[in-house]
Amino acid sequence: MVTFTGTTAAADGTVLRVDRTSLRFLDAARLDVFLADAGLAVVARYGDWGGGPLTETSREIITIAHRR
Repeated sequence: MVTFTGTTAAADGTVLRVDRTSLRFLDAARLDVFLADAGLAVVARYGDWGGGPLTETSREIITIAHRR
């Protein structure tokens, strides 16, 4: 789980909005469960934005899915 805060401000520095966001990262197997529950099927999966294979050392999980 990663939580971060982003601040939107006007050009003069006046704070317009402060947003707090939390992201939860899943492994591929757990992601598949979420996708299946949403009615989606995995078409392709990559380990980087260049289309490389997903491995144990991949820093990304790029998943292409479609509605069943």
